[in-house]
Amino acid sequence: MATLLLVFSFVSAATTTVSAAKASSAEVSYTPQDNYLIDCGSNAQTTHSDGRLFLSDQSSGKYFSSQGKDILVSVPSADVPSPVYLSARIFTETATYSFHISRPGWHWIRLHFYPFKTTDYNLFDAKFTLTTDDLVLLHEFNVGSNTSWFFKEYLINVTTERFSLKFQPVKGAPAFINGIEVVSAPDLLITETGSTLFPVAQYNDMGIQSYETVYRLNVGGPEITSRNDSLGRTWMPDLQYQAPKQMGQNVSVDPSAIKYPEGGSRLIAPQSVYASAVEMANANTKSPNLNVTWNLDIDLSYQYLVRLHFCDIISDSLNDLYFNVFINGNTAISGIDLSTLTGGLATAYYKDFVVNSTMVSTPLSIQIGPWTQGTGAINALLNGIEVLKMNNSVNSLDGEFGVDGKTAKGGVNKVTVAAVGFAMMFGAFVGLGAVAVRWQKRPHDWQKRNSFSSWLLPLHAGDNSFMNSKNSMGSKKSQFFSSTGLGRYFSFAELSEATKNWDPNAVIGVGGFGNVYIGEIDDGIQVNLAEWAMQWKRKGLLEKIMDPSLAGDINPESMNKFVEAAEKCLAEYGVDRPTMGDVLWNLEHALQLQEASLQGKAAEEDENNKKAIAASATATAAVVAPVDNKANTASATGAVVHPGEVPVIDEHSGTAMFAHFATINGR
Repeated sequence: MATLLLVFSFVSAATTTVSAAKASSAEVSYTPQDNYLIDCGSNAQTTHSDGRLFLSDQSSGKYFSSQGKDILVSVPSADVPSPVYLSARIFTETATYSFHISRPGWHWIRLHFYPFKTTDYNLFDAKFTLTTDDLVLLHEFNVGSNTSWFFKEYLINVTTERFSLKFQPVKGAPAFINGIEVVSAPDLLITETGSTLFPVAQYNDMGIQSYETVYRLNVGGPEITSRNDSLGRTWMPDLQYQAPKQMGQNVSVDPSAIKYPEGGSRLIAPQSVYASAVEMANANTKSPNLNVTWNLDIDLSYQYLVRLHFCDIISDSLNDLYFNVFINGNTAISGIDLSTLTGGLATAYYKDFVVNSTMVSTPLSIQIGPWTQGTGAINALLNGIEVLKMNNSVNSLDGEFGVDGKTAKGGVNKVTVAAVGFAMMFGAFVGLGAVAVRWQKRPHDWQKRNSFSSWLLPLHAGDNSFMNSKNSMGSKKSQFFSSTGLGRYFSFAELSEATKNWDPNAVIGVGGFGNVYIGEIDDGIQVNLAEWAMQWKRKGLLEKIMDPSLAGDINPESMNKFVEAAEKCLAEYGVDRPTMGDVLWNLEHALQLQEASLQGKAAEEDENNKKAIAASATATAAVVAPVDNKANTASATGAVVHPGEVPVIDEHSGTAMFAHFATINGR
């Protein structure tokens, strides 16, 4: 299954923590050892908008090889951010750019594209595959009707002395490229280990993955161009991804006020990222029950590294801001206190999460909200979000095929779909045939028997009897019952008959005590445990079929809520069955009822103890105020809660419990 890398602080989640300490003057500039910048298709050097110098195609010819002819094209002007996009090299055959790597390690690979039409070529029709020696960057990529410029950014750990980019046109369509960057990146950008959110575990393969930048957002601030980032990165504004936008408000300080912890580096993110943030719009109000949410569309076939950037630029004192962070509805950080982690205010901090594909959904949701258990300010903030796609099992960042043609695990092709569909259809016919045969062989007096229950096997009902009208006293062939209430015993004769006198053809395996046989008892009567349980539920006698060891300990309301949830899941039609969110909501409600019952019992016992103490004190002539049995207990939030009582929960769709309404005042 492909891997999605979300660089933020949230699911599936690789965790990197910057150590808290005194601020240090980390390096602001970075000089890459490998720095290949090529303006493809140009005949002269080009200066990028950020001041970097790109070599012309003519002066970089030593890096290029092709099986076809050289095709260089250009346009005189266009609405593009850099002159690099005004020229392009076109490929009609396989072509390769190869670069000598002087320092193996992490490298930025940036590819610039701007399709346009020429006399002989229409680059909007381009379709091609782009690979390295062992990694697929683009698979049968089709520019289509995209009329704007765009670029792809990758972060790859290059371990060899030579790095190649191979362009392969597809089915006669051209391939093209406007600009190429192969630039060294600092090793501190990616750590060796991290952790996942679901399941919570350590992730040890961070250093061998390849990454594609999907989102890099300057939360609460303007665009930061490559000119203002030491590593040539671009940080886009976040406003279009907030949903709804009125939940958060921007806040900013002078970038010079931002500090970095000891061991931290400004190369992780520039001061401008940490100098702006989004905080809760109705912070410090009486009822700030909301989360600020960012929704990011992603490809569900991959896992992501999410890196979240934080810097407390809104607090006036230490240990006054505690808040929660969620990724796809899962708790990523609970009660985070940035001042404790960094040792001060206005100090940079970031955290990484690897969100594996089992918890990925689209859009990817990142949320911040107040930590209601704290005593500090009711607020939350976020400064930056990075989301990086991680390569899948065949080392591809686009599609399910690797460089060697292997298919990714979990990849589905047309042949597989057809085979599965045929198998399901065949199974359905077999099932219908079995039902028809069973119907033909039904007993002649089946209508006179006790409806469906007469088709059930004798089942233990918790009172040493069996729930089958036909066999109310157990099997006619076996009148033995377990004295301990464990169920029915089978005689050797019954077992011999069930296995057709131990027919070798009935052997289905070998266990620790010999052969394992499959047999048929009670004329092959089929059992429906769900229907049986529902019969007891309708009779209001669920305690008769529950585990005897739990009798008396389960709150009846909790038990009924649990069974109601199970009953809804048994609905015949899918449209009538609850969603997973509804199921989780009902189970949570049942748990709350049970816990409240236990708390009520504990409170009652405590009250009884107080009465006993009071009575004892009275006997010794001590004057004790009477205990009010109706006294209420105040909750931590100021609400009055009676012992054993749980908050009223709306019986509407459980999905709403996990969603956040588009209003300013609640979830």
